[in-house]
Amino acid sequence: MKTQLNRLLSAGILAACTLAALPGIALAATIGPLTGDTAAQAPLGADTTSRYATDFIDDNLLASFASGSLGGLFSLGSSVEIRYLGTGAARDASLLFGDSELFQTRSGCSYATALADDFCLIDSIGLSRTLGGLAAGSVLNFTLLGQAQLVGGAAALRPSAQTFGSLASARWIDLGGGQVLLGFEEGSDASYNDMVFLLSGVTTVAPAVPEPSSLALLGAGLLALALKRRAAA
Repeated sequence: MKTQLNRLLSAGILAACTLAALPGIALAATIGPLTGDTAAQAPLGADTTSRYATDFIDDNLLASFASGSLGGLFSLGSSVEIRYLGTGAARDASLLFGDSELFQTRSGCSYATALADDFCLIDSIGLSRTLGGLAAGSVLNFTLLGQAQLVGGAAALRPSAQTFGSLASARWIDLGGGQVLLGFEEGSDASYNDMVFLLSGVTTVAPAVPEPSSLALLGAGLLALALKRRAAA
């Protein structure tokens, strides 16, 4: 009996190690520091308070987010780079991955400041972070925490804070070569360009589902572990 339990336990450990390396099995991500320099930026569209990195974004590309794709994004390998490219929203917001804040979207140039200063710069535009420690095929689900916005006209006002998930409130444009532009909608005009990010090292193709036999081995190993602990007690 003891030998059988040890065999099951070994099989379960092997299955767990195998599953950790399979597509779609997420590991705990590490969040790298902000790197790079504040990018050259300018207002795009009709809103003079917007700011976008002009080396990456123009009016035509900005307009194309409205017809962008909806759905999951997945890591190609063990790391993904995300770069902030700009905002057309009045409110400030924070982009999160898990519980970790990646960017503040109007840092250094709030809406009120931009109304009075046509040349203020958002210091986080152009900066990037690296998400590491991922399993290939990990689902990349980002959260945007929008703050209340109580200054400006009716189109700018946001009476309360809101939360937006990238799977429901964002659209992406596949640039090829593992790069995707991700744009959020935080209002009601369905432009999906209110906050824009560039992701590198990603794919839009869902990973393969782990084989049932691997899952069965993992279950057997966990059962063996439980029985062994019970026998020891």
